[in-house]
Amino acid sequence: MSRVPGVELIRGRQAEVRPMEGRQRVGALVELPQVLRELGKDPAGVIAGAGINPDLLRNPENSISFIELGRLIEAGVAATGCQHFGFLVGQRSGTASLGLVGRLMHTAPTLKDAILDLCINQRRYVRGAVTYLVIQDDVAFWGYAVHYPGVQAVDQISDGAIAIGFNMMRELVGAAPEEVRTSRRTPSNVEPYRRFFGFAPRFDAEQHALVFPASLLDRPVRGANGELRRILEKSIAAYWAVEQPCVTDTVTRMLRARVIFPDVSLEEVASELSVRPRTLNRRLQAEGKSFRELVNQSRFEVARQLLAGTRMDITDIALALGYAELSGFSHAFQRWSGVAPSEWRSN
Repeated sequence: MSRVPGVELIRGRQAEVRPMEGRQRVGALVELPQVLRELGKDPAGVIAGAGINPDLLRNPENSISFIELGRLIEAGVAATGCQHFGFLVGQRSGTASLGLVGRLMHTAPTLKDAILDLCINQRRYVRGAVTYLVIQDDVAFWGYAVHYPGVQAVDQISDGAIAIGFNMMRELVGAAPEEVRTSRRTPSNVEPYRRFFGFAPRFDAEQHALVFPASLLDRPVRGANGELRRILEKSIAAYWAVEQPCVTDTVTRMLRARVIFPDVSLEEVASELSVRPRTLNRRLQAEGKSFRELVNQSRFEVARQLLAGTRMDITDIALALGYAELSGFSHAFQRWSGVAPSEWRSN
C-alpha cells in the first residue's frame, strides 16, 4: 500500500504573514450566496445570522476559520431545509476555486501529479482538513477529511469537497471515479447525488473519497504544460506564505488521512517525513506530545465523526480504526470519553 497524504516535516520557517491555525481560504464558498438565492433565501441575512460578514465571501483569497465554516454551512442547511446544501455549494466549483494551486494542477503531466500538487500545497491555505491519496491493492482513494476538532456540519463540508474533487477529475483527465464513498448517513433523497455523479454514492462509509483504478493515475492531464509548470512552481512558493505548521500539526494531518487504513506506525510516518523515528519522537516531545497520543487523538476524532455522522455498525467502526476486536475499541473509547461508544452515539 502506498500513501501520499501530501504533508512534509517543516525544518525552517517562512516569513510569518498571518496565523492559519484552523483556517482556510474562502475558495469555493464564494458560490454559497448564489446557492442561497436559488433556494429562495436572502444570502446576507443567512450569512450575517451565522456571525459572518457577508463581504468575506466576495473574495476567494480571504480566509475563514473552520469553526465559522461549519457554523455557516449549518446555518445554510437550517435556513433552506436542504439536507445536501454543502453538496450544492461544492458542485459549482473545480480547480479554479483553488487559485494558483488549481492552475498548477492543470500543468501537471499526469492525474497523479495533479492530485499531489493539491495534497502537497493544501497546507498553504487549509489548516483543519487534509486531502490525501492512498493506493491500496491497485485501487486509488482520493479523499478528504476534517481533523480540526469541534467543527459543525463536517458531513456537509466533506460532501462539498468530494463534489469539487469529482469536477476536478473530469476537468483534468475527462474521467470519473468508479465509486464515491461518503462518511455520512444516507439522506432521505439520494437523487441529487445520483444526478450529479451518475450513480448513487456509497453512504455510511468510513471515509469521504473518490475511488478508482490506480492505473488511471497515469492518465495525461489535458493541456499539460511543462514550461508554465516551472514558472508556477516558483510562484507557488510564495502563495499564501503563512506560518509553517508545527510538527504536532503535521503529524496530526498525516494521521487523519491514514488511521482508517492498516499499519499506522511511528516508523512509517517518520520514513515518509524523511526523519528517524527517534528524531520524530524527540520533536513531538519538545512540543509536549507523543506519537501514541496523536494516534489515539486521531482515532477518537474519527470515531466520533463516524458514530455521529453515519449508521455504521460499531464493530465496523472498530475494524476501520484498526482494532481486531470490538472490545479493544470499546475500552479505548470509554477511556477517551468516559462512556461506551453506543452510549455516546445515543446521546
